Amino acid sequence: MALFSIKRRVVGALVATELVLVVSLLLLTASVMRSQAIRSFDTALRGRALSVAALVRYSEGPHPELMFDSSHLSHEATEGAADLFHIETQDGRVLAMSQPPDSEWMSAPKDGVWDFSSRGRPYRGVCLRNVPVLDSEEESPEVPTSLQVVYAGSTQEMNSSLNRGFLGILVGGVLLLAISIYASVRVIEKGLYPLSELAQSAGEISTKDWTLKVPNSAASVTEIAPLASALSKMVNRLHVTFQQQRDFTTNAAHELRTPVAILKSTLQSLLQEPRSSEVYRSGISDALADLARLEMLLHSMLRLARADQQSHTRTGPDHPRVDIVGTCEAAIASLSPLAKSRGATISFIAPSEPLHVRAEPEDLEIVWANLIENAIRHGPSDSEIKVSAERKDSFVSVTVVDGGNGISSVDITKMFDRFYRGDQSRSRASGGYGLGLAITKIFVEGYGGSISASSLTPCGTRIAVAFPVSD
Repeated sequence: MALFSIKRRVVGALVATELVLVVSLLLLTASVMRSQAIRSFDTALRGRALSVAALVRYSEGPHPELMFDSSHLSHEATEGAADLFHIETQDGRVLAMSQPPDSEWMSAPKDGVWDFSSRGRPYRGVCLRNVPVLDSEEESPEVPTSLQVVYAGSTQEMNSSLNRGFLGILVGGVLLLAISIYASVRVIEKGLYPLSELAQSAGEISTKDWTLKVPNSAASVTEIAPLASALSKMVNRLHVTFQQQRDFTTNAAHELRTPVAILKSTLQSLLQEPRSSEVYRSGISDALADLARLEMLLHSMLRLARADQQSHTRTGPDHPRVDIVGTCEAAIASLSPLAKSRGATISFIAPSEPLHVRAEPEDLEIVWANLIENAIRHGPSDSEIKVSAERKDSFVSVTVVDGGNGISSVDITKMFDRFYRGDQSRSRASGGYGLGLAITKIFVEGYGGSISASSLTPCGTRIAVAFPVSD
């Protein structure tokens, strides 16, 4: 998988966003500036047109006529990029026209406001109709009283001003964009620095030091603090797993060493000097007993490894629906001879209706057999082991209660650890290796259940197992 940089992606997205924002603001500003400039230009253009119309006078004499007084013509209409104008009466008689006439100007549409070019210069024109003659002299009915004024002014200066303004805004926008990008990059680098420190701290974890030293810069960041907490929990779980594997290896070596040493000692004693057949038979029987115990240990270790592997690969919906009551009855039946040999009795209390869960029936029988066998071996002779199954809301609960001396608070916290055995089970006669309850816990939790132990008053131990019910 190709690597990618979060910093580059964030910076790229930020630059793209700011660039779009700046371009949009520039275009909007340019549009507003041009609209305002054109509106102001049109207002000024109409004012000039009216000022030119005001130069129309009535002539002296008995028959007054309209005439144009060019002596008062404004500066804008006579020099430089001269304004263009065309004044005619309502009957179509031309009173005044800018000189010299221009074909492009004359062919332009004389209606409203429009843009055109004249002699290579941009112009904007306006047409005013029914403009009254401002001369107050009495006129005869035959003399026209309103005018049509067409006036145009060069927009070259306005366009140049707009271009300069837009260029200034563009330069300012680019500078602000550059400053913003630089500041954003610095902020992003500073924001990602705690993550870099956390990664460096995580890289220092080893089998000799499992402590994740979360830097204060990472712990104080809202977005990174959950990651630091999750990493700390993960490292702690890895430490516990590593310690369990190391303890398992040490305990397994210790447990294997004892029967092997006893078996070796027995065989060596038989070889030291000639002995009778009865002595050889007795020694071989002891050796076979030690081999049987060694075989039982290896079988328990293999079952533990298989249960541990299955707990990581199994999925609930793939398992069959099994009646938990039937598996309890099968486990009780298989352990009845052992209970009878120790004078113990096993009672089972179960509801009349089936209690279904999702699990493999063989695994459930191993769970109940381990719990009941543990109660038989560590309980007093002639005791009663009570097994009960019932439904509690959305769970099926199975409890195993014995009449022993109970479990200390230390043993309760460690009784499900691998190879852990309380003081009462340290003898070889008990036959335990401290793996049965560990196997039981793996099976129970692998099927989504839970297991717990508690001491009863005045004596006895209660182990409760709960599985999600499957209706």
